[in-house]
Amino acid sequence: MKLIDVNKQFDSQDKCLDYLEAMRWPKGVCCVECGSLKVSKIKRQKASKNKQNRIYQCLEKACGHQFSITAGTIFHDSHLPLEKWFLAIALICEGKKSISANQMARHLGVNYRTAWHLCHRIRAAMVETGEPLTGTVEADETYVGAKVLRKGNPRPKKDKKDVVLGMVERGGKLLLIPVPDSKREILQPVIEKHVSRDVDVIYTDEHPIYIYGLKDSYPGKHRMIAHKKSYAIGRTHTNTIEN
Repeated sequence: MKLIDVNKQFDSQDKCLDYLEAMRWPKGVCCVECGSLKVSKIKRQKASKNKQNRIYQCLEKACGHQFSITAGTIFHDSHLPLEKWFLAIALICEGKKSISANQMARHLGVNYRTAWHLCHRIRAAMVETGEPLTGTVEADETYVGAKVLRKGNPRPKKDKKDVVLGMVERGGKLLLIPVPDSKREILQPVIEKHVSRDVDVIYTDEHPIYIYGLKDSYPGKHRMIAHKKSYAIGRTHTNTIEN
């Protein structure tokens, strides 16, 4: 997307928030603390010192956590308007050469310190790291690929879909890795490579590839959620990686 298009599409705080909400929670807002889908939206009608005008409240009695769209992102706790954040990301991504903090400050009309902080956060988020995931991790696989119709035949052609294995550290890094198949012998080595054996807990659904593939690698640390019964039981869920 060209810089002028970014400026037109995201020329207000509300438009930026709408985009972030749709990208972050395409299946509906879920609590960033417990993963519950029972969430209410609180929208401030009057201006206040807090520029964030959309707050979410988890309705689970055991949680009750309040959070914003930017919680846990590079935009968290920033007083800079999201419009300028989006322009800064576009400038860094589209630039053939690195852009300095001084240049960023001039383009956005902010001071050098703010521009330096901005550039640092954006570049840090773009850096790929080889360190394995730790803490609380969720893993799940998904299938990507559109149905293709044969010419003159309304029935879809059975093309093999691409498989992507997703792993996320709650409140941290996200890994999306294309794999040739969803068999245990393929997924297990990928998970073992990218998830530390010292992980606190790893959450998955009840698919047999995880039941048998992770019991020896992560003894006592593997927890599963049965989606036929519930999408979240306390902290046991895979809503983060599914979203």
